[in-house]
Amino acid sequence: MRAARSNWVMDASSTITGPEGLIPYSPDWLNALSDADRQSLPVRNFTRSLHDDGGAHVAWLLWSVQEKDRPTPLEYRQGSAFFLDCGRGPFAVTAGHVFEQFRKDRAERRIRGWQIGNIGFDLEERLIDCGSDRKIDIATFRISPEEIAELGKKTIKGTDGAWPPPPNVNEVIYFGGFPRCERIEIASLEFSFGLHSGMVPLTDFTEYQLACRFDRRYWVDVRGLGLPPVGYDLGGVSGGPMLQPVYKDGAWGWRVIGVISEAIMVEEFERITAVRAHYISPTGKIG
Repeated sequence: MRAARSNWVMDASSTITGPEGLIPYSPDWLNALSDADRQSLPVRNFTRSLHDDGGAHVAWLLWSVQEKDRPTPLEYRQGSAFFLDCGRGPFAVTAGHVFEQFRKDRAERRIRGWQIGNIGFDLEERLIDCGSDRKIDIATFRISPEEIAELGKKTIKGTDGAWPPPPNVNEVIYFGGFPRCERIEIASLEFSFGLHSGMVPLTDFTEYQLACRFDRRYWVDVRGLGLPPVGYDLGGVSGGPMLQPVYKDGAWGWRVIGVISEAIMVEEFERITAVRAHYISPTGKIG
């Protein structure tokens, strides 16, 4: 978990709550803090509350594969997903290349199990749309409110109209996903999954994507678990959400702005990239 220096903005779509109820810090108050103040315990607790709430919207995808013609040891594929409701019912969202890997595995190998969180979830049977053929790395799937509740996850509220513009450069964003390297087998066919999240400034955007290049000088370890080393493998976070924390009427909330499509973690260049959410229609169609 990490936070970095950035700017905070007004407006909101849903309320974030912390362990003591509504989080009181306003954007003006946060933006006026010094670097030292931003690393104080109260602000770290505030940031941790945002991480906790953001993570409540993120789920993991997992499926296992074998060779078609013989019972080879199981191999596991993993991605991330979140749930969006633009006023016409919820649906699940992940990266298009995550779904394309599932489809490739089904065609070339044998899939032995598939799930989102702890419920069975066949991506092909649930598919609403995948934008890969249009070079849009987003895929959407049918899911019911009852299933989301069973997963213990929250749904992000979207827009039933034109998407708002992206954040300005240097405004803070949240990203979260489940890297493969943080999956631990605790018993036969039983796994523990680790969520990796960050709150960092947006560094650039285009009509297609948003990008955050990391600057380790400003990272804060909000959980006291240590910061990821250079080169830390974030494979598996694809499909997780990129969210903007926004403030309205004294309360913090989230706005979905993108779907994570790539994470690069190499020496002297660390960046996470998301496809902009404005390609997602209220029905889950992509385009």
